[in-house]
Amino acid sequence: NMFNDMCQLFAEAVRSQGMKQNLASALESALGSQARLLSRFLPNLPRLMTLNFTQNSSSYCSESTQVIRRLFCKTLQVLSFYSPGPITILLDDVQWADPASLLLISSLLQCSKENKRVFFLFCVRDNEIQHSLDSPVHNWYQSTFEMPLKHITLANLSEDGVNAMVSDTLCLFPRLTRPLSRVLHRKALGNPFFVWQTLKVLQKEGYLYHSLRGTMRRWMWDMDKISELRLSENVLDLLIRQMDILPSDLKMGLEVASCIGAAVSMTVLGILSSHLKVDLAGILERVAEKGFMDRVGTEKYRFVHDRV
Repeated sequence: NMFNDMCQLFAEAVRSQGMKQNLASALESALGSQARLLSRFLPNLPRLMTLNFTQNSSSYCSESTQVIRRLFCKTLQVLSFYSPGPITILLDDVQWADPASLLLISSLLQCSKENKRVFFLFCVRDNEIQHSLDSPVHNWYQSTFEMPLKHITLANLSEDGVNAMVSDTLCLFPRLTRPLSRVLHRKALGNPFFVWQTLKVLQKEGYLYHSLRGTMRRWMWDMDKISELRLSENVLDLLIRQMDILPSDLKMGLEVASCIGAAVSMTVLGILSSHLKVDLAGILERVAEKGFMDRVGTEKYRFVHDRV
């Protein structure tokens, strides 16, 4: 999780022995013996402290979620103080968060009101929230308007925006790509991810191709066929169409990864590979080459979009 990754980053980044001791002392002072409870959620926390975490912590199993939220807040306050620069926390797809996670987010916002070294960035699909007016997510979203947060609405790309994207992708002047962009804007509804996926489909099926004839070595397209092509207005159908033609082992890799969540670590892949008797890391590397996942450093693979 986010906090566990943050603890790992601090453990790897803090080189000075004096700084390590100061950070450990501050965490031990803020968390006390309850640090053992928090370490159940943050396995990397002991790397920042000198407490004995091997002691039995079963006595903490009945602690309330309120106590746990307070411990997370204290941890963030200490880490932000010792961080060499401001900490940016990005939480994507908050509309899918469970009630406990929403309470934790609210607690972190409240305790960080005066903390100028922590910057929160949330990504929420408000159109999906509007369909569940009585849900905890909708109530949480409405409460954010009372917090010192700036709400930024990201609309889909305009026709000019799509044309700029297509022009840059194909390395052609905007006046040349305008007819193609107009069709793509209509079919993809201005969604940049959908536009990109549609371009890949057109290229794969031969409607968008690179011409090497004569002196006009550039991208070309068959406008008549593209205009008549029944490309779905729904990106989910488009993605399913692409997934259907994947080799069976890549489909299996996608299915396994989707059961884990939005991202899957190399450690988990290693465990699953030994049980399934397949090289899941190698499979997901090929999946990433197809554009369905991204490799994040050397630690994990992440889906490029939640619809995948």
